[in-house]
Amino acid sequence: MTDRFKQQPRQREYDDPDESVRPLPLLFYVFAAAMIVWGAWYIIDPQGNASGERGSPMLGDRRTLSALAAAPVGEVNGAQLFTGKCAGCHQATGQGVAGVFPPLVGVDWVTGSETRLVQILLHGIQGALDVNGVTYNGVMPAWKSLTDAEIAALASYVRSTWGNSASQVSVATVAEQRELTASRTSPYNGSAELDTLP
Repeated sequence: MTDRFKQQPRQREYDDPDESVRPLPLLFYVFAAAMIVWGAWYIIDPQGNASGERGSPMLGDRRTLSALAAAPVGEVNGAQLFTGKCAGCHQATGQGVAGVFPPLVGVDWVTGSETRLVQILLHGIQGALDVNGVTYNGVMPAWKSLTDAEIAALASYVRSTWGNSASQVSVATVAEQRELTASRTSPYNGSAELDTLP
């Protein structure tokens, strides 16, 4: 038996490795330094490259100043609103989800009375809604927190997309409908109540 195994149990164990025994590879330090330098350059350099494609870091979403200057002031994008507020249920195609969320394509609720569509957007729906012979029994939230211009843009978008060809909804129409039902605090009770609207 060797001398090492004759020693006490603690004395014959090897020391735990530490950084002095197994230091981090030099390549790790080189990589970390390169990332720090690149990160500092990315934050400090506002142009990004010679063509200025990245734009100012203050914009955050990488839009260039020229793209922002070209955007019409005050214009509301109905497609963008639909994507953010409605597409989760009604889908990007406007086809909805069978038996769960109604379609918006070729449906009288959308292409018919514009004031009724505005009321639906302002106050929402709860209860049985008949759409093209299929009954949907869910809840649609009210979007009265949107501005009149946003409601008009959203309504106009769904009335003129996916093959729908109904007229645009004006901001004045939305403002008028909002004022007419300003005291309403609950959603419409499905088809039964919506059918009474003009």
